[in-house]
Amino acid sequence: MNLLFPALAAACIAGCTMPPEWALGCASILAAVARLGRRTILLAAAIALVVSAWDAAARDPLVGERPAGIVSLSGTVVESGNAPHAPFTLSGTRIGTLEVHTVNGPARAGEYVTVRGRLERLDRPANPGASSIAARLRAQGVSGIIDGRIVSRTRGGGAVAAIARMRAWVLERLAPLPQPAAALLDGALAGERGSLDEGVAQAFSQTGTTHVLVTAGLHLGAFAAMLLFILQALGAGRVAAALAALLGVALFIVLSGGHLPAVRAGVMVACALLARACGRAPLGAEAIALAAIVVTLWEPWAVRSASFALSFSCVIAIALFADPIAKRLDRWRLPHLLREGVALTLATQIGVWPLQAAFFLQLAPYAPLANALVVPMLPAALGAGMLTVADPIFAPLAAAACGWILGVVRLISALPFCHLVATPPPWWAIAAYDAAAAWLGLRRSRAALLGVAAASALCLWPPRLAESDALRLVALDVGQGQSIAVLSRGRAALIDGAPAPQGMRTLVPFLVRAGIHRVDALIVSHPHQDHLAGFSAVLRTLRVDRMVDAGWPARGAFGALVADAGSANVPIEHARAGARWEVGNAELSAVAPFQRPLHGTHDDVDNDSLIVRVRLGTCTVLVMGDAEAEEERALLEAYAPQELRADVLVAGHHGSRYSSSAAFLAAVQPRVAVISVARHNPYGLPSPQALERLRAAGARLFLTARDGGVDLRLFSSPAGCRIVLQHD
Repeated sequence: MNLLFPALAAACIAGCTMPPEWALGCASILAAVARLGRRTILLAAAIALVVSAWDAAARDPLVGERPAGIVSLSGTVVESGNAPHAPFTLSGTRIGTLEVHTVNGPARAGEYVTVRGRLERLDRPANPGASSIAARLRAQGVSGIIDGRIVSRTRGGGAVAAIARMRAWVLERLAPLPQPAAALLDGALAGERGSLDEGVAQAFSQTGTTHVLVTAGLHLGAFAAMLLFILQALGAGRVAAALAALLGVALFIVLSGGHLPAVRAGVMVACALLARACGRAPLGAEAIALAAIVVTLWEPWAVRSASFALSFSCVIAIALFADPIAKRLDRWRLPHLLREGVALTLATQIGVWPLQAAFFLQLAPYAPLANALVVPMLPAALGAGMLTVADPIFAPLAAAACGWILGVVRLISALPFCHLVATPPPWWAIAAYDAAAAWLGLRRSRAALLGVAAASALCLWPPRLAESDALRLVALDVGQGQSIAVLSRGRAALIDGAPAPQGMRTLVPFLVRAGIHRVDALIVSHPHQDHLAGFSAVLRTLRVDRMVDAGWPARGAFGALVADAGSANVPIEHARAGARWEVGNAELSAVAPFQRPLHGTHDDVDNDSLIVRVRLGTCTVLVMGDAEAEEERALLEAYAPQELRADVLVAGHHGSRYSSSAAFLAAVQPRVAVISVARHNPYGLPSPQALERLRAAGARLFLTARDGGVDLRLFSSPAGCRIVLQHD
């Protein structure tokens, strides 16, 4: 029975929020149109009913009752970091798997611990366009986050604890390998996440080889292929070899931590092995469709996720294109292993490159070359890594295999144009490309090839930037730091640049999703790293017209940023009160600091902040940097109260008790106040005193710690300024 259309029905229904009767109707229609017979219609209807029963799960990634307030939860530690306060993963609690942050950690893998603390709120919005906190956690198989302390711990028992200790032992055995080879094998063999140096991880991302770093389809496929080769060499038959390889893959998944991407890939590999055992094509339509049905019913909420789309796009592209490409390569007389590796690599890239732009905001032009050189070496690296776990004498072999992979990635990442920023193409462009690619794979005609080329152009067509007359102000959630985006008529400026890690995690993705590849100005309010370090990533990735500061000495983090601006050939302007710039229809001006900086204040650096006023018609925004009461007093002395009035105030110094004085707020009269601050930060910000003063001034208050990224639209009219809060 052909299961392709039932699989499509299951995926479509799980990806929406239809009521059961509509889901049943859609599934039946899909199957009926395919004219596949009564059995298929009944199968599709059954799938529709099952998935519709899971409809709440598709809407809410974190299913189940969540206790409120302070809770005590017990479970087995399955992953643990080595740092004193590193978070760890707790499995088997009454509300699922948790990420635990404690003040008296870390816990050791395999321990049974009881943690008392508060469950974090996961339904708060993320930054505009970014995935939610809940979705990111659920993709890792985590149900929530708890902040608290360990109140008891014992040696855990049972299979889960034994597997956790086994994984920890594997990591210990790999530790003597030189870095970053050890980190690479940690991820490939034990599912250890986040242990790779950020610079090396970025090189993998830029070359389109990130899939090498985590246990997923590539590793499981390579492992299954190795097992099949060994078993058949030992005389095992087709059925016995496939079933034994299936058992080996299952053990590999368990020992690697059982993360959701690995389990999903394991389902797909299992379907391929079962098809092979039955004498069918391992990557035939039936095997792929069966895997789609199983995965969809098992995790319906994930149908709309990046990993789901990438996994099945890869497999379908391999099924359609790998053999034809391999036959074309026959004329070059390449070695069999190299020919197969190149064919798989090229087929995979045909399937995933538009999705890379959609999900990762980038194109990697050298990805086919990088994967062609890296993927054939992966089985050798996995095999050598396993031998090293058994006996350290094989460590040089593992280091050599990993060294090849790392060397290729570093070399290719240094090539010109290795990394192209891409705004996500619209869904209809990706759909057109997929349809044209499928047509090419099935027809393999010249017309089909032209269709793929035309659809590819649609995916790369530059976005049309919004021409709205509204002023868009976004206070990005960057943890303990600040970055304010000002957008007007397709142009953009950033006031403050957040801590360094947030540059690639938040600033660049936000701008690229908004269609901004060129930034008018990067404005540094004062030389503290939590307000500027993330600008380095923007300078490396996007075009920048200018950087603006107040002429501070180029030392420390600010000195590094000045050097990065010089390397990017970005001019630096030193601004004091009175300086002006234009961004689209909006006018930005500096209202402070003055020519003579303040001295003897609570903090002279904070009170020399470059304070920016943003104005569009009747709408005014005041961004205070880390200004405190002394600089606020200087503003009150230099300007009339009406000159300081603002509809929106980005409060100074993250809501410190030394900022947002009552006299200053009486002059500004803000209707909306925004505080950029991290949750549970060590400084006790925002202070209750500042919050009380802002509320007393009548301002509607937003905190990035509570509300996520705050996305405001300001509309100017003769009647005044209308402020609208945008929701994703």
